[in-house]
Amino acid sequence: MSIETVEVSDRPVVRTDPTGHAQAPTGQTPSSGPQRRKTAASIRWDYLVFFVSLHLLSLLVFVPYFFSWAGVAALVVGVLVFGQLAIPIAYHRLLAHRSFRSPKWFERTLVTLAMCTAQETPAQWVAWHRRHHSHADEAEDPHSPRVNWFWAHVQWLIHERRGTLQTFSTFEKYARDILADPYYKWIEKLPSPSGVFYFTHLILLTSLAAATTTWWYGWGAEAVRMTASLIVWGVFARTVWVWHITWSVNSVAHLFGYRNFDLQDDSRNNWFVALLTGGEGWHNNHHADPASATVQHRWWEFDPNYYVIRLLAMLGLVTDVVPPREQRRAASKATAKPR
Repeated sequence: MSIETVEVSDRPVVRTDPTGHAQAPTGQTPSSGPQRRKTAASIRWDYLVFFVSLHLLSLLVFVPYFFSWAGVAALVVGVLVFGQLAIPIAYHRLLAHRSFRSPKWFERTLVTLAMCTAQETPAQWVAWHRRHHSHADEAEDPHSPRVNWFWAHVQWLIHERRGTLQTFSTFEKYARDILADPYYKWIEKLPSPSGVFYFTHLILLTSLAAATTTWWYGWGAEAVRMTASLIVWGVFARTVWVWHITWSVNSVAHLFGYRNFDLQDDSRNNWFVALLTGGEGWHNNHHADPASATVQHRWWEFDPNYYVIRLLAMLGLVTDVVPPREQRRAASKATAKPR
């Protein structure tokens, strides 16, 4: 197996516990230079083949035969459901940071939708993300752009080294609470769980699209074309779009943008990424206060994902929404008993 060396600066950061609540800085001292680590250069061919195949299939949106406004609508709805509710709200703010609570049935429903994005299991996603916060832009960060932009965006996913992050010790350290749930533990025991969920949802959506278009257009070529359009736009293109907007937080939002907080990591607030991801691009704000359910620190830093969380709270589907640190401190002072 060939070996390559990548460099990542090893600097001290403010540590976080598994839910993202800030702890005191570690006593670690900065190294005199960038830390060198060896990583296996071989490729995970199973993931690469799937990755390339989905990208090629998504390019069918540029073929006129597959265009329809119903397909475009399916893309938009799919991005809202899978790219907003499933990943940023369920995987990120709910599971990884515990910034609010939900009834278990609703949480598992959102997680099931997230599994249909082919972005790994809840335990894997949460473990990697919590490790990222604990070692942001250090050598132990799974996807720091200090290696290079492409590594942070996607290369770390198709790299064989990713397998070293899928160990029992990693899950035990960073995702023990996730595996305590029987449903999430069952998911981990499946053979290729992401593939099982993704292809199951593909079959279900294809069947639903075929039944709907046949009912509307009757048997014939137009029903076939519309079914294909709905799948190309609503599944293949949507999957690739959600992949890249999620990955852009790891790559673009650690390279380009402004900073409200002078942290030891390279996190940035990037308005374009925030626009694409429903607020996740206010990444410097998030790294400064990862426990908070909102990343909005200025009036114009709109956070649609948080607005959805507040709406779900009004509907009784969300409770215990964690406010920003300033509000938590004010509430703590207000309830503190005088000595």
